[in-house]
Amino acid sequence: MDFLLFMIKKFRDAIIVAHDCGEFNTRDRMSRFPCGCCDDASDLLAYYLYHVHGIQTEQFNGVYFDYKDRVNTTNHSWLKYEKYIIDITYSQFSFITNSQEEYYFGEENEFYRSLERIHKVKNYDIESDSRLWKDYQIIISHLES
Repeated sequence: MDFLLFMIKKFRDAIIVAHDCGEFNTRDRMSRFPCGCCDDASDLLAYYLYHVHGIQTEQFNGVYFDYKDRVNTTNHSWLKYEKYIIDITYSQFSFITNSQEEYYFGEENEFYRSLERIHKVKNYDIESDSRLWKDYQIIISHLES
């Protein structure tokens, strides 16, 4: 698991570098990383883990309902590998989790148990989407440097 955690962190760090350098198109959801792009980030990471390291993940979607403040109600996507949750956009929910962690790697915690309407979805084929494929190439360029 140490190797997997290392690769997840390395991939997330490459996204941060690309984001901070302004390399994602401003109309691209990845330009707001980690907020509002959990499905794209999950698709990109899933592709990388599988095609570069042979690690097959599953993607899950759920909804966080804030019954006190409906503005905070939102959809969320994350990956699972065996019993481990992989969430590189976890920090966008610090207002719920009270965590300063940038990403989450571990077994299901209270935050994921609080999500509703959870369902598994097929990892998206990013090669068939020019925007995601371009994002992937940007991220990969920072992995290789």
